[in-house]
Amino acid sequence: MSTPNFKSYRVPNRLGKLLQTPGGISREQAVQAAGERVESLREKFLAAIPNEIGALEEILARGGGKTISEADLQEMLTLADQVLTLSGTYGLTRLDTVVKRFCDLAMGMIDKKLDPAAPVAVHLRAMRLVSPGAAELSDAEAAHVLDGLVSIHIHYGIATVAGAPPAQANNPNS
Repeated sequence: MSTPNFKSYRVPNRLGKLLQTPGGISREQAVQAAGERVESLREKFLAAIPNEIGALEEILARGGGKTISEADLQEMLTLADQVLTLSGTYGLTRLDTVVKRFCDLAMGMIDKKLDPAAPVAVHLRAMRLVSPGAAELSDAEAAHVLDGLVSIHIHYGIATVAGAPPAQANNPNS
């Protein structure tokens, strides 16, 4: 059996030529340009953080201040994720820590079927204290705020972002 004789012709096309043509920018240049674009948005996004915290406070206010529903906690987690992304992107370490502790609290409350609004309100106030535009806290003041959040986690038996195991709530031996 013989193979058929045929000729194959490559038709030049623009995309093929572009792919074989050297050019473009280096990886380092692309990373630098991306960093510059992110930095150019800093002011706009930092100004949005207090509004995002306000949206969290509005969700809390729906329940009248005494209790909060699981659905509201889930919605708050979604919004808090946006604040967490912004705080991490722009190096706001105190806000980042407070928001992570809030997320741990909300997830712990959902898991444990807890509904008091007070611990959520305290975490939202802590976010306000460390958010852009707020008065700058000293290291001691910031540590005091974070210690207060840890105390809330311990009281409700919820692990903190630092990975500390939760204490037994209301256990006189802990």
